[in-house]
Amino acid sequence: MVDLHQTSTAWYCFKALPKKEHIAAGLLRQLSGMEVFCPRITYVKRTRRGKVKFTECLFPAYVFIHTDLKETYRQIRATQGIRDVVAFGPRIPVIPDAFIEELRRRLDAEGVRDLPPPVLRPGQTVTITEGPFRNLQAVVSGQLDQHQRVALLLDFLGRQLEIAVPADDLLAETEDPRGKVWED
Repeated sequence: MVDLHQTSTAWYCFKALPKKEHIAAGLLRQLSGMEVFCPRITYVKRTRRGKVKFTECLFPAYVFIHTDLKETYRQIRATQGIRDVVAFGPRIPVIPDAFIEELRRRLDAEGVRDLPPPVLRPGQTVTITEGPFRNLQAVVSGQLDQHQRVALLLDFLGRQLEIAVPADDLLAETEDPRGKVWED
Protein backbone atom coordinates (compact mmCIF):
# COMPACT_ATOMS: atom_id res chain seq x y z
CA MET A 1 0.00 0.00 0.00
CA VAL A 2 1.26 3.46 -0.90
CA ASP A 3 1.87 5.75 2.08
CA LEU A 4 0.35 9.15 1.23
CA HIS A 5 1.08 10.57 4.71
CA GLN A 6 4.77 11.05 3.89
CA THR A 7 4.12 13.20 0.83
CA SER A 8 4.27 16.96 0.29
CA THR A 9 3.80 19.30 -2.67
CA ALA A 10 6.32 18.13 -5.25
CA TRP A 11 6.66 16.54 -8.68
CA TYR A 12 5.45 12.93 -8.89
CA CYS A 13 5.47 10.47 -11.75
CA PHE A 14 2.18 8.76 -12.62
CA LYS A 15 1.63 5.74 -14.83
CA ALA A 16 -0.76 6.46 -17.71
CA LEU A 17 -2.36 4.42 -20.44
CA PRO A 18 0.02 4.05 -23.40
CA LYS A 19 -0.63 6.54 -26.22
CA LYS A 20 -3.11 8.40 -23.93
CA GLU A 21 -0.61 10.32 -21.79
CA HIS A 22 -1.26 13.68 -23.46
CA ILE A 23 -5.03 13.23 -23.10
CA ALA A 24 -4.73 12.48 -19.37
CA ALA A 25 -2.38 15.45 -18.95
CA GLY A 26 -4.83 17.74 -20.74
CA LEU A 27 -7.75 16.55 -18.60
CA LEU A 28 -5.82 17.14 -15.39
CA ARG A 29 -4.87 20.65 -16.49
CA GLN A 30 -8.39 21.49 -17.63
CA LEU A 31 -10.42 19.94 -14.81
CA SER A 32 -8.22 20.63 -11.82
CA GLY A 33 -5.75 23.28 -12.89
CA MET A 34 -2.83 21.07 -11.79
CA GLU A 35 0.63 21.62 -13.19
CA VAL A 36 1.18 18.63 -15.46
CA PHE A 37 4.22 17.92 -17.62
CA CYS A 38 4.11 15.43 -20.48
CA PRO A 39 7.22 15.98 -22.64
CA ARG A 40 6.87 14.85 -26.26
CA ILE A 41 9.07 14.44 -29.32
CA THR A 42 8.32 14.68 -33.03
CA TYR A 43 10.19 12.80 -35.73
CA VAL A 44 9.78 11.76 -39.35
CA LYS A 45 9.37 8.09 -40.21
CA ARG A 46 8.77 6.24 -43.47
CA THR A 47 5.37 4.58 -43.83
CA ARG A 48 3.36 3.18 -46.72
CA ARG A 49 2.04 6.72 -47.22
CA GLY A 50 5.58 8.10 -47.50
CA LYS A 51 7.25 10.35 -44.92
CA VAL A 52 5.00 10.98 -41.93
CA LYS A 53 5.66 13.18 -38.91
CA PHE A 54 4.92 11.45 -35.60
CA THR A 55 4.52 12.97 -32.14
CA GLU A 56 5.02 10.69 -29.16
CA CYS A 57 5.67 10.97 -25.46
CA LEU A 58 9.32 11.12 -24.48
CA PHE A 59 8.48 8.83 -21.55
CA PRO A 60 5.79 6.48 -22.91
CA ALA A 61 3.02 5.70 -20.41
CA TYR A 62 4.15 8.30 -17.83
CA VAL A 63 3.24 11.89 -16.90
CA PHE A 64 4.68 14.20 -14.27
CA ILE A 65 2.32 16.05 -11.92
CA HIS A 66 3.22 18.80 -9.44
CA THR A 67 0.80 18.41 -6.56
CA ASP A 68 0.22 17.59 -2.93
CA LEU A 69 -0.72 13.91 -3.12
CA LYS A 70 -2.54 13.94 0.21
CA GLU A 71 -4.99 16.47 -1.26
CA THR A 72 -5.33 15.28 -4.87
CA TYR A 73 -4.45 11.57 -5.09
CA ARG A 74 -8.05 10.35 -5.49
CA GLN A 75 -8.88 13.03 -8.05
CA ILE A 76 -5.79 12.15 -10.09
CA ARG A 77 -6.54 8.41 -9.93
CA ALA A 78 -10.11 9.08 -11.12
CA THR A 79 -8.86 10.92 -14.21
CA GLN A 80 -9.35 9.08 -17.48
CA GLY A 81 -6.03 7.66 -18.71
CA ILE A 82 -4.23 7.67 -15.33
CA ARG A 83 -3.42 4.33 -13.70
CA ASP A 84 -1.53 5.12 -10.48
CA VAL A 85 1.41 6.92 -8.95
CA VAL A 86 4.82 5.33 -9.49
CA ALA A 87 5.82 3.78 -6.19
CA PHE A 88 8.40 1.33 -4.90
CA GLY A 89 6.53 -0.59 -2.26
CA PRO A 90 5.15 2.03 0.13
CA ARG A 91 7.72 4.66 -0.97
CA ILE A 92 6.68 7.28 -3.55
CA PRO A 93 9.72 8.91 -5.18
CA VAL A 94 9.78 12.67 -5.64
CA ILE A 95 11.03 13.94 -9.01
CA PRO A 96 13.61 16.73 -8.45
CA ASP A 97 12.56 20.18 -9.64
CA ALA A 98 15.93 20.49 -11.41
CA PHE A 99 15.14 17.43 -13.55
CA ILE A 100 11.81 18.90 -14.71
CA GLU A 101 13.40 22.32 -15.35
CA GLU A 102 16.21 20.76 -17.41
CA LEU A 103 13.67 18.88 -19.54
CA ARG A 104 11.62 22.04 -20.03
CA ARG A 105 14.72 23.96 -21.06
CA ARG A 106 15.26 21.52 -23.93
CA LEU A 107 11.65 21.67 -25.20
CA ASP A 108 9.54 24.34 -26.85
CA ALA A 109 6.67 26.20 -25.13
CA GLU A 110 4.27 23.29 -25.80
CA GLY A 111 6.65 20.75 -24.26
CA VAL A 112 7.71 19.28 -27.62
CA ARG A 113 11.11 18.71 -29.21
CA ASP A 114 11.50 18.18 -32.95
CA LEU A 115 14.17 15.60 -33.66
CA PRO A 116 16.37 16.70 -36.55
CA PRO A 117 16.58 14.48 -39.61
CA PRO A 118 19.72 12.35 -39.72
CA VAL A 119 22.76 13.80 -41.47
CA LEU A 120 23.30 12.19 -44.87
CA ARG A 121 26.82 10.85 -45.48
CA PRO A 122 28.43 9.25 -48.55
CA GLY A 123 27.87 5.50 -48.52
CA GLN A 124 24.68 5.74 -46.47
CA THR A 125 21.56 3.95 -47.72
CA VAL A 126 18.47 6.13 -48.19
CA THR A 127 14.93 5.66 -49.47
CA ILE A 128 13.55 8.09 -52.03
CA THR A 129 10.14 9.28 -50.82
CA GLU A 130 8.94 11.43 -53.74
CA GLY A 131 9.12 11.54 -57.52
CA PRO A 132 9.54 8.84 -60.18
CA PHE A 133 11.95 6.79 -58.03
CA ARG A 134 9.66 6.80 -54.98
CA ASN A 135 10.20 3.90 -52.54
CA LEU A 136 13.48 2.86 -54.19
CA GLN A 137 16.65 2.60 -52.15
CA ALA A 138 19.86 4.32 -53.20
CA VAL A 139 23.31 5.08 -51.80
CA VAL A 140 24.47 8.64 -51.10
CA SER A 141 27.45 9.45 -53.32
CA GLY A 142 27.80 13.19 -52.79
CA GLN A 143 27.04 16.05 -50.45
CA LEU A 144 24.36 18.72 -50.68
CA ASP A 145 24.82 21.33 -53.37
CA GLN A 146 23.59 24.93 -53.28
CA HIS A 147 20.09 23.73 -54.28
CA GLN A 148 19.87 21.27 -51.33
CA ARG A 149 20.18 18.27 -53.64
CA VAL A 150 22.04 15.04 -52.87
CA ALA A 151 23.87 12.89 -55.41
CA LEU A 152 22.74 9.24 -55.26
CA LEU A 153 23.75 5.95 -56.88
CA LEU A 154 20.67 3.99 -57.81
CA ASP A 155 20.43 0.45 -59.22
CA PHE A 156 17.66 0.74 -61.81
CA LEU A 157 16.74 -1.72 -64.54
CA GLY A 158 19.98 -3.63 -64.12
CA ARG A 159 22.35 -0.68 -64.30
CA GLN A 160 23.69 1.90 -61.91
CA LEU A 161 22.55 5.51 -62.35
CA GLU A 162 23.76 8.65 -60.63
CA ILE A 163 20.89 11.00 -59.89
CA ALA A 164 20.40 14.18 -57.85
CA VAL A 165 17.42 14.36 -55.51
CA PRO A 166 16.24 17.10 -53.12
CA ALA A 167 17.34 16.26 -49.56
CA ASP A 168 13.72 16.67 -48.35
CA ASP A 169 12.72 13.76 -50.62
CA LEU A 170 15.05 11.31 -48.85
CA LEU A 171 14.67 9.25 -45.72
CA ALA A 172 17.83 7.83 -44.18
CA GLU A 173 17.77 4.16 -43.32
CA THR A 174 18.76 4.38 -39.66
CA GLU A 175 17.93 2.84 -36.37
CA ASP A 176 14.89 4.04 -34.43
CA PRO A 177 14.58 7.80 -35.09
CA ARG A 178 13.81 8.35 -31.41
CA GLY A 179 17.14 6.85 -30.36
CA LYS A 180 19.16 10.04 -29.90
CA VAL A 181 16.76 12.61 -28.48
CA TRP A 182 19.22 14.96 -26.80
CA GLU A 183 22.11 15.24 -29.24
CA ASP A 184 22.59 18.94 -29.86
